[in-house]
Amino acid sequence: MIRAVLFDFDGVVVQSERLHMDSFLELLSPFGVNVSEERWYREFAGTGSRSIIERLAKEYNIKTDIGELVEKRKNLYEAKIRKGELRETPGVKAFLETIRKKGIKTAIVSGSHSSNVALAISTLGLDGLFDLIVSGDDIDIRKPDPGPFLHAAKKLDMKPSECLVIEDSYAGCESARRAGMRLVVVRSPASKGLYGFDAIIDDFSEFPLEMFEHDKA
Repeated sequence: MIRAVLFDFDGVVVQSERLHMDSFLELLSPFGVNVSEERWYREFAGTGSRSIIERLAKEYNIKTDIGELVEKRKNLYEAKIRKGELRETPGVKAFLETIRKKGIKTAIVSGSHSSNVALAISTLGLDGLFDLIVSGDDIDIRKPDPGPFLHAAKKLDMKPSECLVIEDSYAGCESARRAGMRLVVVRSPASKGLYGFDAIIDDFSEFPLEMFEHDKA
């Protein structure tokens, strides 16, 4: 029986991955960094700011302090949210309200900064719709390790088999599979080539709610 739904944030709850990519490239282009959109979604989506910057800094021999770059990148992204550039994924608010009425717990499990997530939730009016938020500031482990989802399940007092993950990236899907959880994919540029999921949707208006009903039968 599904008793909790664990949401990735970027690309799932909000359509933010392009804003993330643009903020990284804006920050790092003075150092000669040039990452194609295809490579971004294949290798970097969902892996966390510090991990991305550390990897690119090594690749491009950037000597600037990593912590300073991480903070600057976070501020660039949050400025884009304040300018109104962020959108929620269609149908997500109604979906959250529906499943919460069914008594299902909800959590965000994201590699993003807690301030990024909090600002987005507040800006888009999604306050109060999540029982738990696990951000990249809360634990050091990053997807595709199963740790983030297992940590959320433990905090919600749920078994992995009672959790459904909603993801859009390779790293996130691998994390969910390794955690032993059911999986629904939101189709995005990062979802190309993904496999091993229970369902794939374009947005939350298409979510197969019968997944919850079948569990009750």
